[in-house]
Amino acid sequence: MKFLVIGAIIIGAAVFSLLPILSAYFFQPTLKDSIRFNVYFLPLSFIGNIVLAWGFIQGSTIFGNTVMLGGIQTGVNAILITVLSILVLRQNISVYSIIGILLIAIGAILLNK
Repeated sequence: MKFLVIGAIIIGAAVFSLLPILSAYFFQPTLKDSIRFNVYFLPLSFIGNIVLAWGFIQGSTIFGNTVMLGGIQTGVNAILITVLSILVLRQNISVYSIIGILLIAIGAILLNK
């Protein structure tokens, strides 16, 4: 059950990491396009939110530590947004970004202790 909960946190975080990348790739930064994006991707956002909420609800019971779960979510978001920005949006990242991701990963590991 623990792996299922962590998997739900990772999947929910992945959905919410994917949404800003899709927004930047497919839509212009206008109010009209922002509304269209939210209408188009509302089902995906809704499913991601349900999975993430389930993971946090179950995880708080199983682990008794929602801070650790939030650390996992934050780490997954940082890593996936960076990787997707490089692959999909063709953006370059700096050494400082890489150091920041490593620090987030270390923090997520420490929260698990």
